[in-house]
Amino acid sequence: MEYQLDTRAYRCPLPLLMTKNAVNTLALNDVLTVWLAAESDIEDFRLFCEAQQLSFAVINQSQRTIKITKIND
Repeated sequence: MEYQLDTRAYRCPLPLLMTKNAVNTLALNDVLTVWLAAESDIEDFRLFCEAQQLSFAVINQSQRTIKITKIND
């Protein structure tokens, strides 16, 4: 399944907390697309995904859109 989360209206740390909650509901191979408020948030999310062993990809740098995929349980 594919899900979307728009965090552009929120300031740190809410986007990361919202994403963490959403990731916890994902099944294996589910995809979460997240829109971020600030370009600097992209690095925070990359580190979060690395720590959680999630796949991370930047879809659109200028629109600050990332894709997170749950690759293990």
